[in-house]
Amino acid sequence: MKHLLVTYAWSINNIGDMGIQAGLMTLLKQVCPQVPVKLMSFLPKEDEAWKYYRDVLPPYNPQCEVLPMPFFDFIGGDSLPEAASEATRNLTIKGTAWKNLVQRHSMVRLEQFRNGTLPARQAKDICDDLLDRFPLEVFADMQKLMPEAAAAFANAAFVYYNSGTTLNFGRLGVRRLFGYTLPLAMSLLLARALHIPYGIGSQSFDLVEWPVELLYRTMFRDAEFVYCRDTDSMDYLLQKQFEFKKIAFRPDTTVNFHNSDDAWAEEYLQKHNLAEQPFLTIIVRISSSKANYHDPTGGAVTGERSDAQMRRLKIFLEQWLKETGGKVLIAHETRGTLGENNAREFLYDILSEEAQKKTVYMDFFWQPEQALGVFKRTALLASMEIHSLIMGIGNGIPVLHLPYCECGRKRQMFNDLGLGDLLVDIDDEDAAEQMNAIARRLAADPEQTRQTLAAVRDRVLAAVKCTLGEVAEFCG
Repeated sequence: MKHLLVTYAWSINNIGDMGIQAGLMTLLKQVCPQVPVKLMSFLPKEDEAWKYYRDVLPPYNPQCEVLPMPFFDFIGGDSLPEAASEATRNLTIKGTAWKNLVQRHSMVRLEQFRNGTLPARQAKDICDDLLDRFPLEVFADMQKLMPEAAAAFANAAFVYYNSGTTLNFGRLGVRRLFGYTLPLAMSLLLARALHIPYGIGSQSFDLVEWPVELLYRTMFRDAEFVYCRDTDSMDYLLQKQFEFKKIAFRPDTTVNFHNSDDAWAEEYLQKHNLAEQPFLTIIVRISSSKANYHDPTGGAVTGERSDAQMRRLKIFLEQWLKETGGKVLIAHETRGTLGENNAREFLYDILSEEAQKKTVYMDFFWQPEQALGVFKRTALLASMEIHSLIMGIGNGIPVLHLPYCECGRKRQMFNDLGLGDLLVDIDDEDAAEQMNAIARRLAADPEQTRQTLAAVRDRVLAAVKCTLGEVAEFCG
């Protein structure tokens, strides 16, 4: 029996990324329980992410098998700092496909192609190669050196590209073509070259610059569908005049993540005196000061802007504490707010002494099951990141989204879901006042809040199940 091939399972540095896979596997178990699923990791076998998903995801769907990412092994990385994960930076390029590509075009021409300076006709020649020749040479290398990965494609009834933002190119000046974009697009290019039906599910497209837009023009046209998780991405692709068999707004599968570690959550809340009174959970996003592989907004937000954003959060939190007599938990969606851009330093340390006494700072990175256990018990989940909020919506948790524009088009999702009145631009001068007004309104009518979130959840699930129903049809 042929299987469904899903590319990819993402990193383990973001509880939202982790929730996407678990929600997807749960839904596939419901929609097409007899279909075997091969889920290819975003990272190779040397990375802990593959090992994590290999062990964690099969309980969500017994038909699921997780494979390591093969393509970084066969494509030469860009000559840029942090052009791949730590596990990929030391990989030695295997096989002959990359060497053949370099011989046909030279490294100089490939670098000019990457940086957008190659003449248009020569760029088209390289695009034609990347569409029709290079993927088949990579596949030949896989058959010899990674037969399990090759078989995952050869026996696939359909290749489904998982929700994310990983097909961007050129966003905020980042042009990591050979060390990022091409390896991550290769599953679609290979499916096309092998005549396997494929579709792109719930992606956000912030920017697709030339010459990659030339490559994608064919890749999008031949896909069975290209679905966007926000209408801003859909509008953007249509403005660029790409052609599609089918394009639509389809949210991602984090909304179907329901596995909460309630025992852990109860113990954590009791330990930190959060169990006996209402508490607000806040998740911040702080841009790196320079371009960074793990932060697509790196270098785009000044320190002064970040400080101003945190001051608005300070005003909001201190007012909420004063009005409710509750407490605050500063938690994390990504590992980034525990590292260089530490939420303790940026937010907790600027709170008043009285507010600090009522605020708990989480000093470790949690698992998505632990996060959901806590979210289910919070009075309000306010976040500059979006995936914790999608998880919250799927579980009826009052939410408030506080992004800035550089966070990407995915923030439009709140408007698309009919929750635009829960969306505040953190750069607005009166953002704190807006946040407090929303918090008061949600608290004043909890039954209406519950009904609104339940209706949104049902609409999102219906749309997601529609996508997977289409995928199931290709799998018999």
